[in-house]
Amino acid sequence: MSLPLLGTTVLDLGDEPVALASRLLADLGADVIRVESVAGDWLRQRGPFVADEPGIERGLAHILYNAGKRSLAVDFERPEAWDLIRSLASRCDVVIAPLKRNGSVEAFLKTVGGTGSPTGVVEPVFRRGSHAEATDLIGIAAGGQLYLNGYSEEAPNHPAGNLAYKQLSLACALAAMSMVLEKAAARSPGCVEVSMQEAVMWTTIQSANENYWHWHKMSPSRRGLENVGGQTVFPARDGKYVSLYHHPPAFPAFARWYAEVTGDGRFTLPPWDDGFYRFEHATEISEITARLCASMDRDAIVAEGQKRGILAVPIQDVADIARDPHLRERNFFQRIWLEQLGAELEVMRAPFVSSAYSMEPKAPPALGEHSREVLRDLCGMNSQRIDALVAGGVVGALAQRVRA
Repeated sequence: MSLPLLGTTVLDLGDEPVALASRLLADLGADVIRVESVAGDWLRQRGPFVADEPGIERGLAHILYNAGKRSLAVDFERPEAWDLIRSLASRCDVVIAPLKRNGSVEAFLKTVGGTGSPTGVVEPVFRRGSHAEATDLIGIAAGGQLYLNGYSEEAPNHPAGNLAYKQLSLACALAAMSMVLEKAAARSPGCVEVSMQEAVMWTTIQSANENYWHWHKMSPSRRGLENVGGQTVFPARDGKYVSLYHHPPAFPAFARWYAEVTGDGRFTLPPWDDGFYRFEHATEISEITARLCASMDRDAIVAEGQKRGILAVPIQDVADIARDPHLRERNFFQRIWLEQLGAELEVMRAPFVSSAYSMEPKAPPALGEHSREVLRDLCGMNSQRIDALVAGGVVGALAQRVRA
């Protein structure tokens, strides 16, 4: 079976906050046209880089987020470039706008999408009516995720991984999919505004737990990560780390395990069988958990804990992830050839496997690699017109080969 989005064309004007959205659409078979600056965008310019050597084709973020896309390079400062983009947009099913927008982007968006238009537009914003610049940290803070990280005695911690950007990207990908379905039903796809603040709030909504009020007639103060049962990350004897969470039904099994290892059986007896008592004495439970973990190597803790039905999982570093047998068995890491680097790299495939279709790993495009074919095939331009645009600096052609 062919990929589900085969035949769908997406115009990708997105910036880093929404780069993952179009990557996922490309994985599902969409023809994603990445319109980028002739100088290379921020994803290309930021590290880390392959072999620690900077270059617009060597950025790992570019290799990850732009995989499977086609590249059209233009000079965004030239009005002619925006004429090309408008012409291209009219031939696409979906346009993904950037979160951070200047006047040229705003003017372009007023000319595409809307009622009756065959082209759908995904417009990411920080919050409704606000196009002010917003970083991942701002999104995490405004959506409440930052408030939940860290512990009560310290300031909130910014989680790694640009999670606000990723959550925004997932919401934008979903919006784009809804537009594809609208077009399939012969309806106008319209425009969907996606708020980063609201997208992040969807990851935290479960924290609005009314049980505190029903049980105790009070609203709790900020506890951060303590809300999930106290400390959950512990160093093991071998210097590695383990996540061990005391799910209430599993605590008796942990208490027996602790008694076997240390000879201390107090925690198998009342009042430790009472969940509210344990909640009020979470610090003491964290102390005995740390003591047990310090007496064993990480992998031994995980194996024994899982055998006893306890939620113990390894905290993996980069080397652990690269060797992970589950990921290897599912072929999560796949090798691709990057012509512009003259090298083969191992990359991550999309995070899903289908029984109905298979997805082959795809390389990211070289800067301007597809400029000529996009203008020819989608915009109907002849070679003389394209050559003139390239010679005039409006369009960038294929970048020079960069050796790894």
